[in-house]
Amino acid sequence: MLAAERQRRILELARKSGTVRTTELAGDFEVTEETIRRDLDFLARAGHLRRTHGGAMDAAVSLAELSQTEREARQLAEKVALSKEAAELVKEGETLLVDASSTALEFATRLPEGLRLKVVTYSLAVVERLAGRADIELIELGGVFDRRGRRFSGLLTEAALRMLRIDRFFFSGGGFDPKLGMGEPNPDQARLKRMMLDHAAWNCALVDHTKLGAPTDNFFAKPEELDAMVCDKGGKPFAKRYLTTTPYELHFSR
Repeated sequence: MLAAERQRRILELARKSGTVRTTELAGDFEVTEETIRRDLDFLARAGHLRRTHGGAMDAAVSLAELSQTEREARQLAEKVALSKEAAELVKEGETLLVDASSTALEFATRLPEGLRLKVVTYSLAVVERLAGRADIELIELGGVFDRRGRRFSGLLTEAALRMLRIDRFFFSGGGFDPKLGMGEPNPDQARLKRMMLDHAAWNCALVDHTKLGAPTDNFFAKPEELDAMVCDKGGKPFAKRYLTTTPYELHFSR
């Protein structure tokens, strides 16, 4: 295959999924990772892609926060797989705090049936998904409603949270840096999640492989503050290179 044709197909993949990974592209096109890196560098110089750790993202995708609907549609298979793995960490009788990320929404959907739980959230989507579960006591924190993110926030949200005991906090973000931790494009959401992280007894980051090394701002969770991280199996190459030793438990989907 000519380089131009390979680069055209790489760009199509990036525009379809939002991001591409060097290792996966090398396998798909049966070329070396160095060849793919040159392709990505060429497309980045042309302004079509934005380079990230281990890959690239579509330059047309704004780094600003996407809507809830847009986020739900991205990397759905990976989110489902890692959510099944994360659900196995939950124990009978616990109080779980679930953030308003699309990944945490999939996690909430896959909580084990018949397990007595209390789920606290500020996400309207999570409430809608769990409304029919008689085995789950559901608590919506309330506050000022953000229609784009379909979530609540503000002083009322924070005040309600402080009244509750939280055993485990499951959350995601815009990107994860091996040294700086988890970040958010929205500074207000980063501040809220920082407060939740401090309030919970145990914290777990839910991260699909496209967010590993992805550029972001407003870091709210340092690596050493995590108790666990759950990734889809596509994150194993990144982990092998950058996460050889971690202060938290590292789980991968099967």
